[in-house]
This record gives sequence, C-alpha cells and structure tokens, in this order.
Amino acid sequence: MNSTPSFLGRVQEICRDIDQSRTLEALYENLPHYLAKVGGTHTSDTSASVFITIVKYNIAGHTFQIANGTGKYAAAAGSMVLDGPILEHLSNAIRQRSNHYSRDAVTFCFPHPENFAILVYVELAQELDTGAQELLQFVNDKVVSSIRTHSLFKQTVRTGRAMVIALASLAEHKDQDTGDHIMRVAIMTDEIVQVLGELGYYAEKITPEFERHVSTASILHDVGKISISDSILKKPGKLDPEERKIIETHTLKGKKVLEKASRILDDYNYLLTLSCEIALHHHEHYNGQGYPAQIAGQDIPLSARIVGLVDVFDALTSERAYKKAWTDQEAIAYISEQAGKQFDPLVVEAFLKVMEYRRGIVLIQWTEELSVKVRSMDNDHRVLVGLINQLASAEKIGNRRVAESVLDELLNYAIDHFEREEQFLHKSGYPFSELVKHKLQHASFNETIQDIRWQYLHGFRPRINQEVLFFLRDWLSKHILVEDMKYAGLACAGN
Repeated sequence: MNSTPSFLGRVQEICRDIDQSRTLEALYENLPHYLAKVGGTHTSDTSASVFITIVKYNIAGHTFQIANGTGKYAAAAGSMVLDGPILEHLSNAIRQRSNHYSRDAVTFCFPHPENFAILVYVELAQELDTGAQELLQFVNDKVVSSIRTHSLFKQTVRTGRAMVIALASLAEHKDQDTGDHIMRVAIMTDEIVQVLGELGYYAEKITPEFERHVSTASILHDVGKISISDSILKKPGKLDPEERKIIETHTLKGKKVLEKASRILDDYNYLLTLSCEIALHHHEHYNGQGYPAQIAGQDIPLSARIVGLVDVFDALTSERAYKKAWTDQEAIAYISEQAGKQFDPLVVEAFLKVMEYRRGIVLIQWTEELSVKVRSMDNDHRVLVGLINQLASAEKIGNRRVAESVLDELLNYAIDHFEREEQFLHKSGYPFSELVKHKLQHASFNETIQDIRWQYLHGFRPRINQEVLFFLRDWLSKHILVEDMKYAGLACAGN
C-alpha cells in the first residue's frame, strides 16, 4: 500500500477519533475499530480483523490474551492467542518496543507509563510501504499522548481519593464501632446522586463536577471526630447532655480542619468546598431541627442533605456496642417516615430507588446456611456478600465510579477479613495443614481480585461482566460452605 493522499486521510481520521475519546475506557474499547482503517482498502473500510492485548514488560515468556477486537476477533475477548505466526509477530513488537510490520499484518506497540504496553494486531489487505509506516508514527504519538494524559489524570484523582480516605480513617478508627462506614457512605452517596439525575431533580446543582467529587468529599464527613476525646467517642452507653454537646462540635471542628487545608491552595478547590459543607451540615434536618446551624430545607447544601441521609441509614443498619443493627426494611421505614422532617423528600425518593436497584440484583442471598456460628466471621462474610451484590448493582445501573469504589473496598475488606480469619484459626488450634490450604486459597482469591481491579481501573475492562460476577459469587459461596464450615462452631471471643 503506497502512502497516498487517501492513506494520509485515514491517518488523519484515526487521529481525530483518538482525540474524541474522553476516557481510557472509551479509547481502549474503540482503538481496534479506529486502527481497522489501517488494514482496509478504503477510508471508510473498517472490516479488517484487529485485536488488542496488554503485556507487562518485566514478565518472561509472554502470553497474549485478547481484550477485544473486530472482524474475526470480535467474539474472541478473553481467549488466548495460540497462532504461531501471530505470537511471533506480537513477541517481536514487545521485544523491539515499537511497531512490527510484515506483508500481511502490523502490530502497533503503545508503551504505558506504568511499565507495560498495549499491543494492537491489525491484519492488512496489502503491505504497507515505508512512507505509510512513517505516517503511522503520527498515530503512535497520538495514542501514547492520549494514554499518558488520561492515565495521569486518573492517577491524580485516585491519589487524592486515597489521601482523603487515609485522613478520614484516622477519625473513623478512633470510633472503633464504625468499621468501614466511610466507604459505605461514599458508595451510596454516588448511587443517590446518579438516581437524582435520572429523576431530573436538582439538575442545576448536579453538575459533572459535583458528580465527580461529592462521593470523595463525603468520606470526610466525620473528620472532626479526630479532636473528640476517646472517653466520649468510645463510651459504650448513652451519652449525657453535656457529652452530646461535645460530640456535636465535630461538625464545626471538621469544617475548621478542612478550611485550614484549603488555605494552603492558591485557587478555589471544589473538592474541599464540598467537603467543608458536608462536614459542617450533614447533621442539619430538613425541618430546621438539626445542628449546628438549625438551617432548613434548600438552605442546607444538597451535598449535606444527601450525605446526612446516607450517614443515618448506615448508622441504623450497623451494629454498635450499645445497639443491634436494624434491618434494611426497618431503616427504610424510618427514613420514609422522616421525609420532609429530617430528610429532603426528593433525596428520600432517590434513596428508595437506590434500595430498589440493590434489591433487584442479589447474586448471593445471606441465609443461616452460610453461618459458621462464629459471630465475627459471620459479620465479615455478610459484608463480603453485600459488596459482591453492590458490584453487580453498580454494573447493572452503569455507574463506573461506584463499581471502582466497590472493587477497592472488596479488595481491602477481603484482605483484612482473611487476616482476621487466619489469626482466628491459628489461635483456635486449627490443623496446620488445613490452615496452609486456607491461606493459599485466600492468596489466590486476592490475586484474582487484584488483577480484575487492575484491568478495570486501567480501562481494559469497559465493564464487570457476568463471568467476573459469577466467579465472585461462586468462589465466596463455595469457600464458606465447604472450607469455612470446617471451623464452624469453634469457640472464640468473637462468639
């Protein structure tokens, strides 16, 4: 194929397509379609067979799994490349760290900042001459630049969120009963914001910037508790009026902490602004009977109205040293009754829709059959069941931010749970050989989740498909019913 004006037009069209990809997910999902134009015979020809695969540089003996493709590779996602000549083609590209050309194919090599490469194999209708190959360098430069820009932006956002979680955890862990409260609040906040948008409520307030930041801002809602005395925070019984007044100051103290942080920045910071208003006002009531300012209705920032409801729901449905957990149904009934009193009626409506979505997707139903008769372990298993169901729900409603948050929490909670379970088994005198087997299964599960999460966060999984969801469901169910039942009923302090 000569480097004719028509081929130049294809290259320009591909570059325009790449510029229009607003996310990594969109770029990787569409890249095979964009590059299929290289293999066709006309500018509009996208019938060429193309596939994309991801390879880490530091792994010896590379294997290549198809992420997605076009033409004869359109239904090959997840399958391994076994064809000898194609394997050699891909291996040459990864070894050279550059495009590899032959008479009937080209493998594009796009390096990623995190020491791996994206390879795109394109079957050619005719061989590319030197001029065409030189033109394709513009495509390489455009793709690499787009990957770098999107990746750095995403990394910056996730780094900021990780630092927010670390700061909030300092306050959360002073109040040992709250467990993973902050992440549950963040996840449901994101869900309610999406549903408010679906219902057409508060369109002028729910901007793309609000959608992007409010979940992270919600994580800091109780940051002021870091300055509250442990003797009050950890008091097992009911607080007296004076202690209650002190607890209520966490809203003002949280705002002060976050305002101090915002002064370090020269420019307006939307995330810190949202965080301040949530920390200060998430205990206000719609009827003006809350604290600290007794403001009412629409005078309460929308972010605080949402987080205030979510905070109450999570507190009601969580076990505390001084109370049992309410059922979801009991908490839903309370929140419904408080519409227009404690809570914004429109936010309540969105909350009820979120709960409806969650009930509609239940991969695992917790039953007594899953109980191992060890209270602490049963509590952990319930949380894992809930997270897997939430991941399925997030994918059903198409909320990628929620899915990312749930994957983060699922991995962290699984790691923490497995450590607690292994310590419990060790202290309980569990047979050493069985404990080793248990640990290996835990490690394998964590590794699989890390791989799924890595691919999802880097944009190589445009969605969490049913195969992944069924794997999570089946692994956890089988592990509890077979492996964990071997220690069912062991006496320990958690009973």
